[in-house]
Amino acid sequence: MQGNSQECYLERMKVNDHFSITFETAGKMPIEFYITDSHNAHIYSMPLAGEGHHSYISTSEGRHAYCFRNNAPHEVVVNFNPHGPEEETYLVGHDATPAEQEVRKLSHNVEEVRDHFEFMLFRNEIHDQSVSDTQRRMFHWAILQTMVLAGMCGWQIYYVRSLFKIRGVV
Repeated sequence: MQGNSQECYLERMKVNDHFSITFETAGKMPIEFYITDSHNAHIYSMPLAGEGHHSYISTSEGRHAYCFRNNAPHEVVVNFNPHGPEEETYLVGHDATPAEQEVRKLSHNVEEVRDHFEFMLFRNEIHDQSVSDTQRRMFHWAILQTMVLAGMCGWQIYYVRSLFKIRGVV
C-alpha cells in the first residue's frame, strides 16, 4: 500500500454467513484495519495493528467491506487471507458424515498452514533483499574507506618526505 492511502475489498454475504480474515504487514508496520457491513456501519475496527485475525457472522445481507488504511507517509506491504462464505459453507456441510466433516476441517487447517507458509516465504524474500542491500552498501562503504585510508597514507608519506627534503636530512 502506498503511503497515506486506503484499500477496500468487498465480500457479498447473506444473513448468518461466516467470514474470517487474517492479515500481517511486513515488518509489523502499523496500519488501520476495519470491517463495514452493507449499510457502511463499522462492525470491527483495529487501529494501528501490524497483524490481526477477526471472524464474524453477518447480520445483514449485501456487500461487506474490509479495508486497510495506511496513515504513514511510506509504503507498507500487507498480506491478508480472507476466508469467505463459500469456503465456510463447504466446511459445515449439513449432509456430511462426521468423517467428512473432519476431513473438511483438516483441509481447512492445511489451507491455513499453506497460507501462513506462503506469507513466511514472502517475508523471507523481503528480509533477504534487505540483507543483500545492506551487505552491498557495507561493501561499497568499506571500499571507499580503504581508498581514503590509502590516499591519506600516501599523502602523509609525501608530506613527511618533503618536510625532510626541505631540512636536508634525506
